[in-house]
This record gives sequence, C-alpha cells and structure tokens, in this order.
Amino acid sequence: MTTDQNKRLCFVTTLPVTITDFLVPQTQYLIEKGWDVTWISANDPGLGRVLPKGTPHYIPLPFRRSMGLFGILRLTAALYRIFRRERFSIVQYSTPAAAFCAGTAARLAHVPVRLYAQWGIGYAGFRGLRRLMLKALERWCCRCSTHIEPDSTANLEFSLKEGLYGSAKGRVIMNGSACGVDLDRFDIAKKCAWRSEYRRKLGFGDEDLVVGFVGSICSDKGCHELINACRSLFSAIPRARLLVIGHGDPLGAIEPGLYNWIFSSRQVKVITPNPEIPQYLACMDVLSLPGGREGFGSVIVEAEAMGVPVVASSVPAPVDAMQDGVTGLLVPVRGSRGLAAALKSLLSDEEKRLALGRAAVGFARENFDQKRFLEAVLSDKNSLLAG
Repeated sequence: MTTDQNKRLCFVTTLPVTITDFLVPQTQYLIEKGWDVTWISANDPGLGRVLPKGTPHYIPLPFRRSMGLFGILRLTAALYRIFRRERFSIVQYSTPAAAFCAGTAARLAHVPVRLYAQWGIGYAGFRGLRRLMLKALERWCCRCSTHIEPDSTANLEFSLKEGLYGSAKGRVIMNGSACGVDLDRFDIAKKCAWRSEYRRKLGFGDEDLVVGFVGSICSDKGCHELINACRSLFSAIPRARLLVIGHGDPLGAIEPGLYNWIFSSRQVKVITPNPEIPQYLACMDVLSLPGGREGFGSVIVEAEAMGVPVVASSVPAPVDAMQDGVTGLLVPVRGSRGLAAALKSLLSDEEKRLALGRAAVGFARENFDQKRFLEAVLSDKNSLLAG
C-alpha cells in the first residue's frame, strides 16, 4: 500500500517488549491504512521475528531501564538528530526513560505532534523523596508533550488532580488500554479444550483450584503479597494451586522463606513468559494482579475475555479494566490479608466464581474489542494529524 508522506509516525519505547506486547497490532493496522511507521527502542535481534507485514522501520538505540546522566544526554541527542532528519508528523513515546528522552528531543526538534502514551504513572506507588523526583520527571514529560493519552480514565483523573497537565491536553482512547484485547486470540469458545490440555501439561488436575499471575516477578507487581497470601491460604485448601507466568529474579523480589516455598511446594508452578498466554489463562480459576502501581493491566481484560474473574489492587487503571463485585474483586494495596480473604472467597464459592467469569466475558467483549480499539486509534491519529 502506498503511504501518505504526511502520515509519518514514530513509536519510541525503552525496551522492545513494549513493542511486541502492545504495538504490533496497531502498527500493522496503521501501515494498512497508509501510514509510514518507525520503531525506536533498545536493540533486540529477535524483534525481526515479530515484524508485521509492510515492515516498519526499526532504529535500535542503547536504552536501558536505568541510565545515568551521560546516558540520558547521549540518547536525547541521538533522538534529536533522528527527529530532525526524519521529519516525523507524530512522535509517540511511552515508558519512563523513553518518554523523558523522546519528549525532550521531540520538543527541541519542533515535532508538530508529540504524543505521550501515559501507560501508567510511575511515581504513584512511592513516597518521600523518590516520589517527588519521579513526579518531577513525569511533569516534565507532560510539559514537553502536545497531547497526552492515558490508558484509563482513572489515570487521566489522577493526572488532572495531581496537576500534571490540563484537561485540554489529555484524553483516553475508547474505554482505555494500550491495545484492547484480541478476541480471536483470546477465544472463549476454546476455553474448555485448552483448560483440559494445558492443565495436563502443568500436572494440574481437573478439580484443582488454580490462582494465576502473569507479569514481572517483582515487588511492584505485588508478588510478595500474592505469594504470602497463597502460602497462608493453601495449607487449608489442598486442591489449590498457584501458576506464576513471569520473568525476573524471584529471590530479589520476595523474602527467602517465600522464595523457598514457591520452588519447593507441589502447589506452585512457575513458568517463563510465552506466546500461549490465552491457553494458560484458560487453566486458571482466578487471576490475581495485586501490584502497588500498574498501567492499564492488559492481562486483566485478557483474563476476563477468557471468563476468568480477577482479584486486583484498588489502584488507578485496573479499576477501569474490571467491575468490582461484577467481574472480580478489588483489594487494598499491599495487603496480604485482604488479598487472601478475596482469593478464599472465590476459591470456596464455585457459583460466585463462575458468575463473575460469565460477566467478565461480556464486559471485555463490549468494552475492549481490539478491532474497535484500532479503528478508534486510526481516527485519533488522523485527528491529531489534521489538527
């Protein structure tokens, strides 16, 4: 398809995993509609395996989650040169390091549309000096941007209340999220077959009660609280199981006693991230996402699409991805007891668990269908270009 020379879009993220998890469907759709798309992120030789048809341009830069002042200045200068050379119509950035460097460089290069995809607010889960520093960085990213699109209404309202930007600058696409949920991939019609097959692979029985977690194994994601809650709860529920799908350093994320439990208990299975997330979600009776700070929490709507009720922390963003008491339960942040009580209430009440799961399917399909979300993204991008 011939591209419009004015429709030149650049996505900037810190790590390629953000591209593979959230931006591939959007990139493919925009290319089909005549957009010229460039990706900029840390180098990943394997990224070529997920490049969509109509291959976007890919520019690797030495991004890392944690960078010193020299690294930040070097990356900002590199991005400035790229933006000056390429003359993008829109530069969109997300994740903290990329947002700071790209927002600053795009402003200096006079990129006409500087779009901050505010997928989570990093300082929300901290206190004291660190919170003040992270808030100052967030405020700078917002100041450099001409438009800001949080991934949920709750994050938009939080930002407005915090004075990060004015209401004229921020808006949410459709009902929120970074990419919606692919209902063809997360196909509820295949749940029963997947549930049986993948439980056998995991060594779980048909009658086992499976609590699942998908995400980075770290303290920010509430792994300490989840594992502590499950350890205290599972001794009284022999059929209970915990399935952890994630990467990271469990020993660095949780205390040694909990670490030893998850790798010694027959009630726990830990596997690495993989492309078969829909199949493993089908194995679960409950998904738990108890982090202290979250972006939208895409795995919440993915679980809901598979008819799995969710127990999540009551923090901005996840509250928009579910309905408390209807598709799942919200619990206080950093509270193992409240989390354990919520999990127990669902594991011990099959009728309630199934009712929440049925409601979850309808909620996800009605509000987060990826096909409709991509249409809204295209309309939004065309509107930004026209403006």
